[in-house]
Amino acid sequence: MTTKDRILSIMRDWAPENTAEAWDNVGLQLDVTQDINRCAIALELNLDTWNIIQSHDYQMVITHHPLIFSPIKSLSNDRWVDRVVMEMVAKKMGLYVAHTNLDKAVGGVNDALVAQYGLRIIDEAPIRDGFGKIVHLSRAIDASDLRDSVAIAAEQIPDGLDIKSIAFCAGSGKSFVQDVIDQRVDCYITGELGYHDIQLLRQQKIGVILLGHYQSEVFVLEIIEKRLRSIRATVDIIQ
Repeated sequence: MTTKDRILSIMRDWAPENTAEAWDNVGLQLDVTQDINRCAIALELNLDTWNIIQSHDYQMVITHHPLIFSPIKSLSNDRWVDRVVMEMVAKKMGLYVAHTNLDKAVGGVNDALVAQYGLRIIDEAPIRDGFGKIVHLSRAIDASDLRDSVAIAAEQIPDGLDIKSIAFCAGSGKSFVQDVIDQRVDCYITGELGYHDIQLLRQQKIGVILLGHYQSEVFVLEIIEKRLRSIRATVDIIQ
């Protein structure tokens, strides 16, 4: 089995591509035929991560956010994504994406976020359709118990709130606001929400902690790196 096949096998066994949402674009977006001696892992290819990756001799890149999302009908030097695609092809560099399938995977994006808090959990379940995580705690905690684990971008927490259940959604939590309300969760920790989403949660006396989209998902990179330690290649985390 080639190193490429080994990488694909590990990622697909963990986060099967057929569990991704229908609108998503996951899997091997750019194939690679050369031997893989060095692999980069990044949350996404952006100006910062690509600047690092292109200056090193990587044969494969694994990201969470897709570089190619919509079908490509043409390639233009005027578009940044197109330029990156063309440069990767010229370098014979592969690209593998695990997005919503990794959100849903056991030990994936949301589990990596929950693990940062060291909570005493008595039971847990997805918020909906495999996404997110609602955990129930063995004892009530307050907001101060959540502030030192992960840096907070913003918070709206009612005074004196006893927190016995927490909903987690790494990335954007907007789609699950009503689910959090319906399931009577005490606190919602997510990457980002809209202004009106926060106000709606406040009206229900549900605490809100926002971490930032990137900041809520970045913990999964270390998990991916650990999963790939058995391959015969150097694996670097790029942030």
